[in-house]
Amino acid sequence: MSDVTSAQSSSTLAGTIELRLTAAARRALAQRETPLLVHLELLFSCMIRKQVLFLESEHPDALLLDGGEQQVRIGFRAVGTKTCLISDQPVPELQTFPIKRVKPFLPRWLSLDIKHGQWRGEFGYVGN
Repeated sequence: MSDVTSAQSSSTLAGTIELRLTAAARRALAQRETPLLVHLELLFSCMIRKQVLFLESEHPDALLLDGGEQQVRIGFRAVGTKTCLISDQPVPELQTFPIKRVKPFLPRWLSLDIKHGQWRGEFGYVGN
């Protein structure tokens, strides 16, 4: 993503995450009346898939992450399926995946951008 700035965060319930916002994302957040709800999903099936979703309400099983920005609420949830599916389509019957040691699975960074009124996001585990 171009024109990205980085904000280091402080601690919260599950952990912290480095939030990277483009200039366009910062402008859009400043105009919002309510926080942007960002849901980071790590799907365990026959393959692993990372997905960033922008929701209307927080998922009750999501772990909250602190990105150091009040206008962004970040939730993380590891999920699994009953059957092996390889698709970008929505996965039916997602279940919260039981992780005993959560910390190694928490993402380290989240990048957000907005283009043509649509939020876009990406998260990862290795810094650049």
